[in-house]
Amino acid sequence: MITPEIRGGHEVTHPVAVEGAEVGDAIAIRIRSIVVTSAATSSGSDTVMAGRHNGDPFCAAVCPGCGIEWPHTRVEGIGPTSIRCTNCGADATPFIFENAYTMAFDEERQIGLTIGRAAAEGMACNASKVMAVPDNSIQHPILLFAPSDLVGVATRLRPFLGQLGTSPSKLIPDSHNAGDFGHFLVDAPHAFSISKDEIATHITDGHLDDNTVREGAIVICPVKVPAGGIYMGDIHAMQGDGEIAGHTADVAGTVTLEVSVLKGLTIDGPIPFTVPEDLPHLARPLNEEELRRAQSLAKTRRRGDREGCADHLRWLRSDLERRHGQRSATRGGFLRH
Repeated sequence: MITPEIRGGHEVTHPVAVEGAEVGDAIAIRIRSIVVTSAATSSGSDTVMAGRHNGDPFCAAVCPGCGIEWPHTRVEGIGPTSIRCTNCGADATPFIFENAYTMAFDEERQIGLTIGRAAAEGMACNASKVMAVPDNSIQHPILLFAPSDLVGVATRLRPFLGQLGTSPSKLIPDSHNAGDFGHFLVDAPHAFSISKDEIATHITDGHLDDNTVREGAIVICPVKVPAGGIYMGDIHAMQGDGEIAGHTADVAGTVTLEVSVLKGLTIDGPIPFTVPEDLPHLARPLNEEELRRAQSLAKTRRRGDREGCADHLRWLRSDLERRHGQRSATRGGFLRH
């Protein structure tokens, strides 16, 4: 988001062809593993910089100095003014933070802790290495901004893929390949403008930002171009039920996927199958002990069904006789009165 040369909100992988996948099929993607490689990251709530985009800061950045679209930039120092246009030297980042934090991770990548200013600035000076930015990446690591508004907050990590899916059938920025965010492209003033009718036709909703798309989950995705073109990116170290600030603790990582082609399964968008523990409590499959108890209950009920039915019939008969007697007595008393 702070690299205006990238024509989308994220840097994602090149699409990978899946042999045998044809338009109208679906691809089941099983996430075998997600391993966070970054040692730290920064995030928070941001604000859009006026005059630095053509209608959309995520996919249509413009240099405020020379007016070049998607300008190539370099890093000068650290902090929110460190992203500079290589053509004219202007501060060119489309976004800055309003309130934000820098979070360091433990070696096992299980716990994160927000750190103070000195530590954040120390990491910013070596941001690419600390974030383990991939060799072929062109993004500027967000650690460069060194925010430290929130200090001493500890949290668990549970990484997931903000983006995982198949390629859309029209040139669409990765961040906008979504049923909701894609609507910002409708009649937009930039090169990625589309019509409202084209959204459902072309997008594949690879930008889910769903925290259940994690290790062990399966996502069934539509095939809208030959060979599917699976891509991924936007790994989050953790997230609650929604990306309220517009982004969260983005990290680098390694991911292992397993894919299967589902011939003739034509769907408009993805179908996620979460791991059992992410389901609501009552929707989770019964475990072995719970199944054993249910089977035991069934055996007990079968033995008692006949006796139970007979007892119930006797109770009904006696209840009816009792009620009939009360009504007779009432009628009799009324007549005598």
